Amino acid sequence: MTADRLAGLSDRRRELMTRLLAQKAAATAIPALPRSGAPMECSHEQRRIWLATRATPDSAPPNVTLGLAVTGELDLTRLPAALTALVSRHETLRTRYTSVDGLPYQVIRPAQPVPLELTDLTALPEAEREPEALALSLAAAGERFDLERGPLLRLTVYRLGPHEHRLFLVCHHIACDGGSLALVAADLAALYSGAELPPPPSLQYADYAAWSTARARVPERLPYWRDRLAGIEPVFPRVPPTPARPGVTTAVRIGRDVVDRWRDGPVTSFAVLLGAYLVLLRRLSGRDDLVVGTVTTGRGRRELEPVVGCFINLVPLRVTVGDDFPALLTRVREAVAGALANEIPFDTLVSGLGAHRLPGVHPAFQAAFVHRDDPAPPPGWAGLRARVWEHEVDDASFDLGLTATPRGAEYELALTGGPARFTPGDLDRHAQALAAILDP
Repeated sequence: MTADRLAGLSDRRRELMTRLLAQKAAATAIPALPRSGAPMECSHEQRRIWLATRATPDSAPPNVTLGLAVTGELDLTRLPAALTALVSRHETLRTRYTSVDGLPYQVIRPAQPVPLELTDLTALPEAEREPEALALSLAAAGERFDLERGPLLRLTVYRLGPHEHRLFLVCHHIACDGGSLALVAADLAALYSGAELPPPPSLQYADYAAWSTARARVPERLPYWRDRLAGIEPVFPRVPPTPARPGVTTAVRIGRDVVDRWRDGPVTSFAVLLGAYLVLLRRLSGRDDLVVGTVTTGRGRRELEPVVGCFINLVPLRVTVGDDFPALLTRVREAVAGALANEIPFDTLVSGLGAHRLPGVHPAFQAAFVHRDDPAPPPGWAGLRARVWEHEVDDASFDLGLTATPRGAEYELALTGGPARFTPGDLDRHAQALAAILDP
């Protein structure tokens, strides 16, 4: 009931209705659990990542990265203190993971200093400093973390000059997702600047983990997925597993107006870009019946907005492509609606299907599509000018992935392929073909 409708009631009825609404909110609220130091339940998202990391490290999600370019006199005394305070605010950044009967549990630890490395590149010729910082950050992005011992994040500062630095934060995906990076960036800037922040969120990720696992409606929704994914076949032929290597990425840009040209009624840019990707996959595989995975976020409640953690879930979308692109967009929209209405945690979906896992083949789908938000400008840093220092992690956990990111009046379409299947030249051609599908 809205505030306007409440105001129109008598005092007695308004008091009664307010009490009933408060009771309803309390009944559905996420409860804050006591912290005794004992292991606490992991969320489905954390469990999926933990199991993937232990079983086949190559199929685990890549680390989450945040890059900032800062100009001005960077205080290397304040920065470590701000990083330690950031970890103190968000429990998931100081959580470790332990195995109990073959399943992961999280153990929240007291805040400790976080590794901060300074790499001085000023001995290099000026023109070589930025490319060297990018190359080093690429290597840092792929570093492995020890989930049992931690810490699960580190910050590297690349000095390009006395007033020019690049900050690169790497965090394990089990502790943070892409949607949490804006929170991390804003808090780190405020703590560095000495700004007064509100108290840490009373609700933390471990509370969400216990609440969300109790709410998963698996039994009633699993039949949908058994029917929907019956008889699926891999999009690409299997290739022998190879040692962990970074993927190969290439990107192309296309105007937003080109994407908007295909939008009609309820058709979104997500559907248009996914539709074009499906057409590309059809050409590469020679098949009409395709399954593509995408990500959703469980951060749908107001009390979770300030919480840092991993909220993403993987969802398979099965679509028949065909030759009519507008009709394909309708089928994409229907597939997305059905998947979201029956969403369950991906790890329980895979185990519920009972499919035999093959080495080198991602369960349920081999191709992935991610539609990201327009990157927000970095918040102000005291005495510094800051901007986003872009760094694309080459995720080779899928045979082929498309990441669509708005960049002003354009979309950046980044194709990442497994090195055992695609060469840089292959992906360059596929990226150009993808652009041509949207703008023939």
